[in-house]
Amino acid sequence: MFLLSQAGAVGTQFLSIPPSAHDLIYFNSHWRNPAMLNQINKVPELGLAYGNWLAGVQSFGFRWKGQIKNGSGGLDIRYVGLDDIELRPNKPTSEPLAYYAAYGSSIRGVYSWRKGAFQMGVGVKRIDILMYQEKSNGTAIDLGMEWGAWENITISLSALNFGKMGPLVSESPQLPKRLISTLAYDGNQYSLFGAVESNSLVKNPLIYGGGNSRYKNLIFGITAMGTKGATSISGGVGIQLGIYSISYGFQWGDQYLGMPQMMDISIRLP
Repeated sequence: MFLLSQAGAVGTQFLSIPPSAHDLIYFNSHWRNPAMLNQINKVPELGLAYGNWLAGVQSFGFRWKGQIKNGSGGLDIRYVGLDDIELRPNKPTSEPLAYYAAYGSSIRGVYSWRKGAFQMGVGVKRIDILMYQEKSNGTAIDLGMEWGAWENITISLSALNFGKMGPLVSESPQLPKRLISTLAYDGNQYSLFGAVESNSLVKNPLIYGGGNSRYKNLIFGITAMGTKGATSISGGVGIQLGIYSISYGFQWGDQYLGMPQMMDISIRLP
């Protein structure tokens, strides 16, 4: 999750960066599994997110979710980028020749529905990246399933970022294809989970464990991640004030590139 491209994590790797504080508080969010989107009998919701990720990367996001007939629908728009990268010649100079930007953006539509004991979900997204003067775009699909196997115990599977990018200079960027399996226990006011992820851009599997809880109008959660050569802890807290919700999320890791932080605000529509 903290791989860096030559432009500072603004290759297709930005698709592995959580887009909001909500996704740092809740591991089982529809960003990781589109089947987790559930707006049945709930009012529509709009959300905005802003954050600073590793190496000074900035993230902006917009979300809408609501009920569509007998299912749930969502629209996610995000931008992740740097705008002050220095262009320098091969020899040392006191001033750069110029500054340029590198960014990645995506727009994704999500739909989920229930079929018996299974909750199914699908997402389709358009992806654009720019580095210096070179551009590439493509499309990808996300698939998800959640199964209520036993009372209070669910098993979920998701496959993310399966698609293709256009050429960037002479080669097409590789998407971070992700396969995630999760086992979760849902209590009255809390949930616990364990998960395993295979990421095509990471050699070894990623292991997750953690939980989240609710107390009155407060929510909070924490997730520990480990893989060979890297560990991290992420989490956050949120508060609901009437139709408004405010959330803060963070991630701390042993990569010594800073501590990412994110803030969300969402509003429930009448």
